[in-house]
Amino acid sequence: EVSRIFFITKSFVTGEHSFHKVSIFKTNAKQHRHSRVNFYRQVSPSRKRHSPNTAGICFLKSLDLAHSPLFHSKYNAMKKLSLIIIAAIAAMQTQAQVVPHSSFGDKAYTHKNLTLYVIEGEDLAGTQYLTLEEAMRQGKIKLHETGSVNELSVDNNSDQYVFIMACDIVKGGRQDRTMGEDVVLKPGAKRIPLESFCVEQSRWSGRGSESVTQFSSSDKMLSDKNIKVAARAQKDQGAVWTNVSEFQSKASANVAKDIRSETSATSLQIALEDNELQNMVGESLKVVSPAYENTPDAVGVAVAVNGKISTVEWFASPALFGRMRDKLLESAANEAFSNYDKELGFGVPNKLAFDSFVLKALNAPCTGTSENEAVTEKKFETGKIVMFQSFNTGVSSEVPLHIKIYSTDDIAQNPQGRNQNQHINN
Repeated sequence: EVSRIFFITKSFVTGEHSFHKVSIFKTNAKQHRHSRVNFYRQVSPSRKRHSPNTAGICFLKSLDLAHSPLFHSKYNAMKKLSLIIIAAIAAMQTQAQVVPHSSFGDKAYTHKNLTLYVIEGEDLAGTQYLTLEEAMRQGKIKLHETGSVNELSVDNNSDQYVFIMACDIVKGGRQDRTMGEDVVLKPGAKRIPLESFCVEQSRWSGRGSESVTQFSSSDKMLSDKNIKVAARAQKDQGAVWTNVSEFQSKASANVAKDIRSETSATSLQIALEDNELQNMVGESLKVVSPAYENTPDAVGVAVAVNGKISTVEWFASPALFGRMRDKLLESAANEAFSNYDKELGFGVPNKLAFDSFVLKALNAPCTGTSENEAVTEKKFETGKIVMFQSFNTGVSSEVPLHIKIYSTDDIAQNPQGRNQNQHINN
């Protein structure tokens, strides 16, 4: 007549020791009593690094379950949860290479409607990379127009790998563009095609004194999850333009001035350079950036806006993430700022919410694979989540170089994709 459920609610490491926090829910049908007890169990040090789970829930098991009337509703709910998590963990064991040896930090950093958690982990990159921003600033790569909105080409004139991140913006040329996929350039690679999307509708000539054949910099990235999903997942140029315009309108309303530039009203890049917008976004960055001051092993960031999970970004090394961090944080702050409404109430997602989000992504089926230069990119989709894993196959086909997970909740799907827009030049 006594029913017990044993389940692990948290795992953590202290020094050389790993522990599970185990909770027992116990009910006695005859005495109409139920209780919950927590205790901690040490895990063998030799096993602590081999859990495929990186988000905190390592194991769940049900014992001596009975159907007393008092326990019936709680039993059914927890049994369902047991089956879900057991299935998730079993599936994860076939993907143990995904986000290996990484975990969320304990503290949420919040400013107004922006929340982030630090992701910490090991250096698994296997080599060093220049970023697109660094390589352009140092003159080590050259981007070329191809005559198409949705394709550029690039030469790597250095003896180093160059990492080009999807959603990076390049300024100049016939139109400002964003990258549609992750690309790794091998040393000396020439005329590598780059999938791109225009983030400056209508212009197809030089802007002011800028060269029509040259791209000058890449110090910004897409500023809102909706734009990112339109380019990255939906491959829809029209949706990119629509979401750029919506971001400009919402950000302008919160700045209390039009951030669109007279030089090019449709340019996302130039709108992001607006001084007043940068000052207001900077207020959030001052609050959340200290999250990374004493975290030398930081490899990513998890972001929520208005109390809802937006994006998780993970990199294979602290060095690479460190080079991308400022862009990623500024992008998150821009998204939060443009969606801020002081009349709205919202909570702060806890780690378990991000745990569940990551677990769903890791168990999603693979819906597509593409290759470009040194990168194999895999796409996974389930429900309201889409995940991209990028592998530098010249270094490792097992450990991703970059993982990006988006929540697509509240985003309209466009099954037609980019095909209807890929030849639009203005």
